[in-house]
Amino acid sequence: MALLDLTLRLDRSVPVYYLDTGLLFPETYALVERAGRHYGITPIAVKPELSLDEQAERYGDQLWASDPDRCCALRKVAPQRAFLHGFDAWLTAIRRAQTTTRAGVDAVAWDASAELTKVSPLYDWSDEEVWDYVGAHGVPVNALHFDGYPSIGCVPCTRRVASGEDARAGRWAGFAKTECGLHQPPAAEARR
Repeated sequence: MALLDLTLRLDRSVPVYYLDTGLLFPETYALVERAGRHYGITPIAVKPELSLDEQAERYGDQLWASDPDRCCALRKVAPQRAFLHGFDAWLTAIRRAQTTTRAGVDAVAWDASAELTKVSPLYDWSDEEVWDYVGAHGVPVNALHFDGYPSIGCVPCTRRVASGEDARAGRWAGFAKTECGLHQPPAAEARR
């Protein structure tokens, strides 16, 4: 949300989208509405090709519990790639301070899987800098952040984080999975 605020201060014509997996928390949908009113925008809901029922028919009920990688690929990665087709770049708020897997994030990188430039303007911001910005500028945020959810994804794959746990420990609990695939390039990806 800090990135959204910064971006819209510079250019109000930038398309704003969110990945509507059909499995988001009610608080996340409420934030989309609140952000729309706050900024006077209409965020674009980027949705998967398959409904949840169609996905269950094809891959089994609750795919997220049996194959979370495939579920994320179907509900997040593929829809985003399709949406971004034709753009030259996309902005992301991932930061080095978020996790060890993101510690090497560059401000600008080639995203071969999406075939465009990935720009991470907040790559070197600390958690404290993000929250200071949010507070100083009255940026709307997801209410779940104040209820033990430092990282928020889909309902079935996100839980509260206990005191002392890593901020992303609440994502895909019980699996070795740490990323949905949006920020995890294929092993063969070469940098430009």
